[in-house]
Amino acid sequence: MISWDLATKVAKGVIASFPREDESRLTALCVEMSKFASYALPKVEQVSGISISDNAIEVRFASRSEWVENNTKSMQKLLDPIIKEATEAVPEFLSSIYSSAGAIQFGLLFGWMSKRVLGQYDAAMFTNADVAGAPVFVVGSNVFEIEGRNNYTPGSFGRWVLLHEITHKLQFEGVDWMASYYRSLISDLVASSKISPSDVFEAIVTIVEEVRAGRNPIDEAGIAALFLGKNQRQSLRKITSLMTILEGHADFVMSRVAKGTIENAEEFETMVSERRQGGSPVFKLISRLYGFDAKVRQYANGRKFLEELASRKSDDFVRTIFSSPESLPSVEEIADVESYLSRVTA
Repeated sequence: MISWDLATKVAKGVIASFPREDESRLTALCVEMSKFASYALPKVEQVSGISISDNAIEVRFASRSEWVENNTKSMQKLLDPIIKEATEAVPEFLSSIYSSAGAIQFGLLFGWMSKRVLGQYDAAMFTNADVAGAPVFVVGSNVFEIEGRNNYTPGSFGRWVLLHEITHKLQFEGVDWMASYYRSLISDLVASSKISPSDVFEAIVTIVEEVRAGRNPIDEAGIAALFLGKNQRQSLRKITSLMTILEGHADFVMSRVAKGTIENAEEFETMVSERRQGGSPVFKLISRLYGFDAKVRQYANGRKFLEELASRKSDDFVRTIFSSPESLPSVEEIADVESYLSRVTA
């Protein structure tokens, strides 16, 4: 098992090397941004076609440490069952080494990510099936830095980020099947995640086959995807298609709501797009190894797919994607809008 307390300490050690966070400003903005979220909610509902019962939204303008703490708990809930099964036959002294080594790796990763993440609404963070009323997280210090570096009006970029996260909240709380479907995909992936020697051999074969075909073997979801079996890869592709649509839809809705609501919205879109694509060589390497660059592609590919649907049909047609799990496009259909339309309009 991984020592998650150690992982949190390591992550906070990394965070300590960043500029000091203004905790009082973060706390004060929780109230201000919650008011804005409640104001923007009807606009997001109108554009997305999705409604929720709440009239008010709680916004956590969080510190990097708070973001780490929440995500550590989420990762612990997700990974502990897998790790427990995978290490049952491992000697105790080796298990202790794995526990510390894994904690350090996750701690360094979370610490590094805490300076990149802007906002989050993650259904995997919640410990029960009812996600209603869950808060929306914005990593306030990262927003402050971007606003200051670019001379944006204080609060404007944070409000823009919130529109994306509010859309995620509507997706999970306003679409009655979404939360359970999301969790079922995660469960399917987790249920068969025990790595055996045959999986390692299959990973080697996969690498060779992908390279021969002229493809990057870790493009799909980072290095971890190499150790997935056939059934797990099918689950991963369903998760990938779902997350591509959810992220693309959040950008799609945010863009429409932001016009006339958020100053400098178009400038924010350009800046964030460049930020997602940019970074140092080390950053790009880490992104590729851990599958973060695949996450970036989800925003762009999902947004492009939905924009094409809207131009060929209408914004109302885009909303029909959330009528049932069967209405979601596959990974292949996201790359080929015509094939999706042929299936759903047949």
